This record gives sequence, C-alpha cells and structure tokens, in this order.
Amino acid sequence: NVFLLGFISAKTESVVVLLCREPCLNVNALKDMNWDLSQWCPLIDDRCFLQWLVKIPSEKEQLRARQISAQQINKVEELWKTNPDASLEDLEKPGVDDEPQPVALKYEDAYQYQNVFAPLIKLEADYDKMMKESQSKDNVTVRWDIGLNKKRIAYFVFPKEDNELRLVPGDELRLRYSGDAAHPAWQSVGHVIKLTAQEEVALELRASQGVPVDVNHGFSVDFVWKSTSFDRMQGAMKTFAVDETSVSGYIYHHLLGHEVEVQMVRNALPRRFGAPGLPELNASQVFAVKSVLQKPISLIQGPPGTGKTVTSAAIVYHMAKQGQGQVLVCAPSNVAVDQLAEKISATGLKVVRLCAKSREAVSSPVEHLTLHYQVQHLDTSEKSELHKLQQLKDEQGELSSSDEKKYKALKRATEREISQSADVICCTCVGAGDPRLANFRFRQVLIDESTQATEPECLIPLVLGAKQVVLVGDHCQLGPVIMCKKAARAGLAQSLFERLILLGVKPIRLQVQYRMHPCLSEFPSNSFYEGTLQNGVTINERQSSGIDFPWPVPNRPMFFYV
Repeated sequence: NVFLLGFISAKTESVVVLLCREPCLNVNALKDMNWDLSQWCPLIDDRCFLQWLVKIPSEKEQLRARQISAQQINKVEELWKTNPDASLEDLEKPGVDDEPQPVALKYEDAYQYQNVFAPLIKLEADYDKMMKESQSKDNVTVRWDIGLNKKRIAYFVFPKEDNELRLVPGDELRLRYSGDAAHPAWQSVGHVIKLTAQEEVALELRASQGVPVDVNHGFSVDFVWKSTSFDRMQGAMKTFAVDETSVSGYIYHHLLGHEVEVQMVRNALPRRFGAPGLPELNASQVFAVKSVLQKPISLIQGPPGTGKTVTSAAIVYHMAKQGQGQVLVCAPSNVAVDQLAEKISATGLKVVRLCAKSREAVSSPVEHLTLHYQVQHLDTSEKSELHKLQQLKDEQGELSSSDEKKYKALKRATEREISQSADVICCTCVGAGDPRLANFRFRQVLIDESTQATEPECLIPLVLGAKQVVLVGDHCQLGPVIMCKKAARAGLAQSLFERLILLGVKPIRLQVQYRMHPCLSEFPSNSFYEGTLQNGVTINERQSSGIDFPWPVPNRPMFFYV
C-alpha cells in the first residue's frame, strides 16, 4: 500500500531505505540499524509520488494513457480482493456486476423477506470469511504463561495490516508450529482473552498436552472463521417464516410493512416512571417510558448524551414489574449490553448476563451478573457436586466420559435454573440465538443501539415470542458496519429502526443532552435534530481550568486541527 510507504535516507548518503509506517517503523530490530527513524517521510506528497521516485509523465505519454473513472477504480480494487490478477477487462465479464436484489420497504410475506435478506447475509458471510482467512501470519514470536484456570496462554504481537479487520476478545485463532529436530509439528486452537496496551494478543489455548512451551520463535497464526452469527441470522429469518408463534400477529404484519390497525397495550401504568437506583428522569424521558409501555412497537431516538441507557433501564424495570414473564434486553455490541445490564441491575431486578462461551474468559465489568459466574458461585448442596467436577476438570484438563456426562448435565440444569429465576436476561442480538435460550419465550424485548445492527441481526431476539418490542437508537449516528460493499449497496446497511421510520412509525425523541458544552451541541442540534436538542449542562459545568494546553480561543471549546 503506497500510502503507508515512506523513506529514510540512510547515514551513508547514496542509499535510500523504503519502509512502511506500520508495522516496520515499530520493529525493534530496525532500531539498531543505525537509521534515524524519526526522519521518515511519506512517498506521497500533495497527491503525487515524490518527483525523484516517479517522474510525472510527459503530456505525450498522458495522452496515450487510458482514461479510467473513479467508479472503475473502485470496482477493480474490489475484484483484487478475490482475484489479485484482475484487470479492467474483467469488469466487462458477465456476472461481475450482478447486483443482488435490494431490500424493500414492504414484503408480501416472511418468505419473500427471507428471499431478499438471505443472499445479502451470505454475501457478507463469504466476504468476512475471505477477509479473516487471508490473515495468516508467519514467524510469530510467542511468550508463554499459564492462566488461573491452569490453561496455557500464548502472548504474541499480531501486526495490524491496514485493513478493516481488528481482533476482539472471543475471536478464535489457530497457533501452529511446523516442528524441528526436538519438537514434532504442533497446532492448537484458542480464543483471544485480551489485547494488551502494547498490542499484544493473549490467546488461551484449548490444548494442554504437548504444547511446545520451550520454543518462542517461528510460530504461525491463522484466523479461525466462525459462521455462528450469520447462521443465527439465517435461522431467525427461517423461524420468522415457518413458526407462527415466533412473534405476535401484529408485530409480524408490522415488520413486513402491512397496513394494521393501531393497537394499544392494556397494562396498568405505574404511578411514577422513574426506577429505584437510577437518576430522576426528565420530562422527555418520562414521556418516552410512558408511551412505550402502552404500545406494541416503539422507537426511541436518543441523540448523543441524552440518557438512552437510563431510559431503557427504566422501561425494562416497569416491564419486568408487569408480570408478563422475563424481559429480554439486547444490543449489537458486548460493551452496550454490559452497560445496560449494570444499569438494570441497579434497579434491584435480578439480571442474568448471557455471554458467548468463547468470551467467558474475557474480563467484564458485570462479571458477577454473568451466567457462567453465577453457575460457579451458586451455593446449594447439589451444586457442591458440580464444583467438585469443575475442580477436577480444571486440574486434570479433562474428565472421564461418565464424569463428563454428569458434569454437562449438572451444568446445563444449573444454567437453566439460574436463567429461569432471572427477571431480565441480557445478551447481544446474536447471543439471543444461543442454544441455552432455545426453550425460552420472551414477550417483551428491548434492543439498544438498534441502529447499529443489521435487520436480520435485530430479528434474532424478536423471534422468541415477541409481543412488545422497543428499539432504541439514533439513525443520525453510526449505522451497522457492513464489510461487503455489494451487500451494503443492496440495503443491508439499513437498520430495522430506519425502515420502520420510513414505514411511518414516529420515533420518540429524547431532548436533553447532558454530555457536552452547549457550544458543541449547537451544531448537531441544528444539523441533525431540527434544533430540538436542549442542554442539561451549563457552560460553567464544562469549564476546564488549569489545563496546560495552548487553546487557540480560550472561551471557545473547539478548534480545527489540520
């Protein structure tokens, strides 16, 4: 990638060294080579290559060159990802430009809906798989450690290429060693448990036997692609189509964009709309809670800093108190789910946070609410047996087959018992497709950050029996991240929240922001929220004194840094 390349003129004058900015500038071996790395300059200046490296072609040569549009450039670059030898001629081939059928506003029935979305999810899945599996790295240096659970942990630096991919805790990687005179070839799958500030990856390995812990160099790392999230989206759409009990009739027709008579939910309203353990609600938050409790489908739009999470927690509190069974609370990202779980738990409700099995070793701010933690720390007589088996498993690495059977059955029963006794279950949207929730039904579902989820992703928590749905988000902020441009163009990047707005559902907007200096909220308020965003903080509450920083205009809390 020429945009990452630069040069350093070496100490002996006749040599120029070309180096990429990432990761080469940070490789320790280079620091000893007598080059002054601080002298690094890019090869591109003012949108041109440096003159001494690439001459500007003469006018005569420029006339001979083929004129190519930006659109063609983009398409060829897309092709290069799957076929590095593709040329402009390949754009002419049939099938290259086949755009998939775009999403619609309304659908005949759930089968048509599935026929439109399934190919888009497949496109995204294939693209994701290709991207991740092309991520293999060789010559990786490993340092070894052992975790509290006696599992082997490998630490290594996984250099970030400049592509869209970043590792997150829970990702699976395969660590390989090709072997040498003293060691047979070895490999093991593990999952990322943390990423240190030094860009080191901590990988907890599945294997405990035969790990070459006395070797540190020459390892290879591959990405293990998991189809789970895509499978669950496809599964949810299938359920939506074939299972009449997956959602209420009203929600079914509403999601497909059919004309339905407006329904009200008949429930006794609480006297006050705030909830214990949460800050007092402002007028627009109270209005939101009150409206949502009376409708089968609601959208809450929360501009930045307007208290979406507190409002969501209050809604969940009142839903849980209505005695309609458990409430399911989801969001596309783990961070958002954790924040919500914490807020809801503060109201005194019993919360279970269901994590993916691959993330159980990942530290979480709501550790004590997670299902795996509650299973380990449940104190009753029949649980002492589970504890004994767990201890044995940790110490020996594996159990005899009869013990393993007993362990699994006990663990499943305990998980079910704890989950069933909860008022609220919190998990990611994809996590709602976890087999451990397969026999659960949730009449009331709230999805936070729903504008950052694709529509099939939002469907996963809904098809467990939803009768009342609350989508919280803000379509003026970041939408879902779609890697595959084709799928994004066809409309996979549009959230369910947005489509419902287009179908005429009026979002309830939170109006008071508590985050930023009033000068900063003025622009988003006027540009995105028709000037309706009010300030819950005063200028005085956002004064920062004693900062050692040469602020260009002292009484203006912003500047453009070029």
